[in-house]
Amino acid sequence: MKIKNIMTKKIISCKSYASIYEISKKMKQYNIGFMPIIDNTIKGVITDRDIVTKCLYNHDSEVKSYINNPIICVDADDELDKALDLMKENKIKRLIVTKEKEIVGILSLSDILNHYDNNKLIDTIKTIYELKDNLLNNTPKVDDYYL
Repeated sequence: MKIKNIMTKKIISCKSYASIYEISKKMKQYNIGFMPIIDNTIKGVITDRDIVTKCLYNHDSEVKSYINNPIICVDADDELDKALDLMKENKIKRLIVTKEKEIVGILSLSDILNHYDNNKLIDTIKTIYELKDNLLNNTPKVDDYYL
């Protein structure tokens, strides 16, 4: 399955000069936990977890200090297995999707969960969350909020 067939195409982003408050407000408004930081090009990404564990801890509102780099991207025409391999290798839940070096979407574990049924997905989730082997023996209940 091609990534372009299941990715989220609507991109909600902020500029690098946005405050942590502005980013948090936008995340709440759109019910998302991942925000690409884009000026003329993509500068990085910030997650709700970054805001809680890094920004609030340091009491700093400068977004530039907390964006994640390097940016892990996947091409829209790549197969889903490549995305799962990248997520597993980097222990991340979301990827920036590009086409000819332009950002065209975001692929999250919840996008994949809604369209893909395979043990490779379970293996990827286990690696990201470092879950125990008994996950395969039980029927997991996955909440989109955590993906």
